[in-house]
Amino acid sequence: MEKGAIRWVLDIVKTVVIAVLISMVLALVFALIVKAANVSENAISYVNQGIKIVSMLIAALIAFKRGGKGGWIKGLVSGVLYVITSFTVFSLIAGDFTFEDLTWMDFLTGAAVGVICGVIAVNVKKSEKNT
Repeated sequence: MEKGAIRWVLDIVKTVVIAVLISMVLALVFALIVKAANVSENAISYVNQGIKIVSMLIAALIAFKRGGKGGWIKGLVSGVLYVITSFTVFSLIAGDFTFEDLTWMDFLTGAAVGVICGVIAVNVKKSEKNT
């Protein structure tokens, strides 16, 4: 495997790991807020989606800091792998591993958010280098 391909794979793995870790921290903080306050079930769903988006964005900005090309494809792959990995981790933590909770919408959202975050991350770093 050539050096560029190894770097590409490592960027994706790094993005997924960082995003899952950020999601775990944010989910824990939100769980404490839910326990302390009366939060509606509808709000919980929206906040969980927000946590996923913020986690992917921060992780992509960190992992793709070298810039380069292919941010959209790295983001796409990272987003889909993040959905699978976070589902697995959170299911294991909850002790309830059922695929019924994982929907095609989760995959589509993960892919779309990954693409957007990958493009942003690669281009933010490019513009910083040009100044």
